[in-house]
Amino acid sequence: MTAAAAPSPSSPLAIPDFRLYWVGRFAAVLATMAMVVVIGWQVYDTARTAYGMMPRLASFQLGLVGLFQFVPLLLLTPVAGWVADRFERRLIARLATGIDLVIALVLGLLTARGGLTLPVLFGMAALHGVARVFVGPAMSAIAPNIVPAPLLPRAIAMSSIAWQSASVAGPALGGFLYAAHPAMPYWFAAAALGVSIAALTPIRRIVPPPMTGNSHPLRQMADGLSYVRGHRFLLGALTLDLFAVLLGGATALLPVYARDILHVGPQGLGQLRAAPAVGAAVVA
Repeated sequence: MTAAAAPSPSSPLAIPDFRLYWVGRFAAVLATMAMVVVIGWQVYDTARTAYGMMPRLASFQLGLVGLFQFVPLLLLTPVAGWVADRFERRLIARLATGIDLVIALVLGLLTARGGLTLPVLFGMAALHGVARVFVGPAMSAIAPNIVPAPLLPRAIAMSSIAWQSASVAGPALGGFLYAAHPAMPYWFAAAALGVSIAALTPIRRIVPPPMTGNSHPLRQMADGLSYVRGHRFLLGALTLDLFAVLLGGATALLPVYARDILHVGPQGLGQLRAAPAVGAAVVA
């Protein structure tokens, strides 16, 4: 007699690796969203108080923070995609998350000691931009490798739920924690990022697919760009997303409204930053 085949899982959450992945993704997004809202507040508040800048010049500093985060995205996105294709994705995700953990610890320590300066905040924002570039492709590529193909649409939907719910809770939580103590959001973020790394570690190793040919990495990146350019639907979707990101950058100025116009402080800023994610979740 042959043993009966094990029943196929009916839900991605029935798969232990996916549960770990979901927790890791949720914790990482929750932490980074909490950090980002606090960094924005600190940049504007530091520019206004420690540097005595007028609102217009202090607002310009917020734009610079966005630029420091965008430049790594612009320069390293093809590299990050190539790295995610060639190397073990769990390792990439954990290393990038580890960079964010170091950022949280450094900013928490400097905040607690009162040693924050604008150059430090700009440098940490740029480093966070580098981590974000690499963690995105690596983390997104894990789910399709740990669930059966029939469950992949549900797995993607649940992964999106993790991202969306953390995008709602993270900014609000960051604002409330900052109101309790300025360093507390960073300590919380460091703990949550540690949880994310711990959750990703037991997931089974994902072997990258074999690469055909021996073309140079730059040639492979160029081929990827050519592929996108040659498929109008994909090019249109990416272009639409690009404009959405560019136009959505107006939320970077919310610290100005929270501090000098609405006078609602960091708690109000957290709620303002969470509002777009709430709207997206409602209409999804």
